[in-house]
Amino acid sequence: MDEDEQAEVSRQMADAARYAAHYGLPPLQTNDDVITLLVAADVIHEIPGGDGVLRLHPAHPLPAPADVFPLAEEEATIQRQMRFEAAYEDDSYRIIDLFHPDGDRHSEITTSLERLARAIDGDPHDARQAVRLLLNEGDFTTSLDITDLPPHKVFRLRCDWTQFDATRICFHGMTDEGHMQVTFPTGFLDPEDEPAPRE
Repeated sequence: MDEDEQAEVSRQMADAARYAAHYGLPPLQTNDDVITLLVAADVIHEIPGGDGVLRLHPAHPLPAPADVFPLAEEEATIQRQMRFEAAYEDDSYRIIDLFHPDGDRHSEITTSLERLARAIDGDPHDARQAVRLLLNEGDFTTSLDITDLPPHKVFRLRCDWTQFDATRICFHGMTDEGHMQVTFPTGFLDPEDEPAPRE
């Protein structure tokens, strides 16, 4: 384990100890300690089965980390971003699909939030958030600021495919043989790890 990995492990252990201390528990040492913390935080419930034996059941819906743990601001920011991405990631993929309806990649589409909402089976708010997610990656741009753009207002959404290919892992469905087709970002693999060309 190198110094960076050791520092990350130490940071995670310190965070876990802080979460445990919030519930008056000692630093986590075992799996049982982790379960005790999750029960104390109401992330997991202990419910007796028909035989009287306690069984573990996750809370439904699961609480947000910020609702049960004392997150530092950096942690809270990361959690908010993760929840944002999880909420609108699928919608963003459906918008990306609009750029190659006929198999060819288009660098730009003319659309509106209302049109995008219909394409993702959502509403203009969902479409706005999905476009925001695309813009955050840096490979998509818009001709107009979408922050307060009226849903009916037409704008151009552009994709820089060179940057897209250099930064994203893309899934292209399954082959006839049942294998998943995946394109890795440029430079993702170490040259020594790249598969040798077939003769």
